[in-house]
Amino acid sequence: MNETAEIRLGGLVLGSDDPERLSAWYRAAFAPAAEPGTVLMVGGGRLVFDRRDDLAASTREPGRILINFYVQDIDAVAAHLKGLGVTRWIRPVEEFGPGRIATVQDPAGNYVQIVELAAGR
Repeated sequence: MNETAEIRLGGLVLGSDDPERLSAWYRAAFAPAAEPGTVLMVGGGRLVFDRRDDLAASTREPGRILINFYVQDIDAVAAHLKGLGVTRWIRPVEEFGPGRIATVQDPAGNYVQIVELAAGR
């Protein structure tokens, strides 16, 4: 195979002991108009929430996978998350090379980053 253009990431599966709760959190945080369910379409990508009996309620290694959401207005998204009661801020909104970034934890302990790229990036 010569071309990586033939390959695309279809989505991300998040295992959980309570996929409905995890899905509801992501829907409220990033896609409030989305229909309920354990598959969530966000910005052309698919998040699938899968019930797993072999997992603890919270991940032991939250930094192993970082789930990134690219946003136009990080301050508005951060305010929205705070309004939802998100209190587990691993990294507050701060500047980084190509823009601004913040990191929160979802209810399963996974790190979720919101990223606002500078104009032209």
